[in-house]
Amino acid sequence: MRAAEFINEDSVRDLEQDLEHPDSYQAIDHMMQTIAREHGISAKDLHDKFVDKHGVIPDNWSKEQLDELTFLGSQCTKDCSGHRAGYEWYARKQRNPNSHSPSFNKGAALRAAGK
Repeated sequence: MRAAEFINEDSVRDLEQDLEHPDSYQAIDHMMQTIAREHGISAKDLHDKFVDKHGVIPDNWSKEQLDELTFLGSQCTKDCSGHRAGYEWYARKQRNPNSHSPSFNKGAALRAAGK
């Protein structure tokens, strides 16, 4: 792999991480400009490499990621791992958990409700 391809892959990975909580199109543009500058590439090259990898432009990809933050219709705060863990826990134990995690409890409640 050529060094430029490696740098571009790292820059796309950096952009993916930063796109988790965008505030606006301007924020995404600022992120892209900053990441491109840090990796010594143009923002257009970063944009094109991102589209090559994901098939969509960064702001649309970011919207898709935000839309996916639900678990069986319940809103998740980060990655839905707490909901999933509670859901799986209830499937094994068949009783409500004694957990301090609201997302874990919500996952267990979804399973208890037959979802």
